[in-house]
Amino acid sequence: MTRVLSASMLLLLMIATAQGQSAVGENLKLSLKSGEVLEGKIKAVDEDGLRLDIGDGIDLFVRWTYTRGDKHFDLRKKATDFTKIQSVLKLADFCHDFAMDEQEYLTLVAALKLDPTHREARERISKLPKVEGTPIPPIGGEEPRPDPKPDPKPDPKPDPKPEDPLPPPTRGTFKVWLEHKTEDAVADEWFKTELKNLNYKIGAKADHEIRVELDLKLTLTKNPKFMGAELYAIYDGTLGWKVFKKGETKPVAEGTEKAKDVRYDTKAEALAACRKSLMQDALPEIHNAMERLR
Repeated sequence: MTRVLSASMLLLLMIATAQGQSAVGENLKLSLKSGEVLEGKIKAVDEDGLRLDIGDGIDLFVRWTYTRGDKHFDLRKKATDFTKIQSVLKLADFCHDFAMDEQEYLTLVAALKLDPTHREARERISKLPKVEGTPIPPIGGEEPRPDPKPDPKPDPKPDPKPEDPLPPPTRGTFKVWLEHKTEDAVADEWFKTELKNLNYKIGAKADHEIRVELDLKLTLTKNPKFMGAELYAIYDGTLGWKVFKKGETKPVAEGTEKAKDVRYDTKAEALAACRKSLMQDALPEIHNAMERLR
């Protein structure tokens, strides 16, 4: 009995914490999947991501998919409305994406407390390892009906996924032309792959909506050798970027990323690390600038 009560109290605490606290105004060290850490003050948190003030008057919107979600579950949870089942299920999706089985289980239990007959939630929770002491809400001895009649629950049929209709119809229509001032095949392929992952299409000079100008410069500053063997290598680099609407000559946004004293055992390793650092730093700002054009 004690273990059951403890688990129930944990679930209620999770709901109360999510609904009763706000992270706006707090300083945050945001861990990214790339291994980088982005520091700033939280301006807003929602189910898609969070907006950070990173200084110098720059607000940056970072989607949860770019973060180490396992490190920021509590922050993501604060954006959930535990009175609306679709909001709760979206938190469960977040847990699933970052392989947090226990948190996903507890979140689905919260969803079933809102609607014990929810078929999707029951199917998902049946595939997860059980969390001891956290019973699944019963459905009153009746199996969920295929077509339940409308009732005054918080998730009627017309509003199953309020966030989903926006991205698919619009995101795929934007084509981006990457114009490199300095030829770099590795950088070109990396940016194209990342933009495709963000649901942009890769355009060309004759067919695009957005032009991104990139000027990557990598400089070998030290590469001492001993008896013909490399001791180490150090690279400095800069990556200037500009975002333009099609046909315009004045950029809507621009910036420059810098990397200094990137040191590795070989010239090839130092070059690759310096390039990757610059690209990973620039991409969130470029993406944020393109999003503002929508």
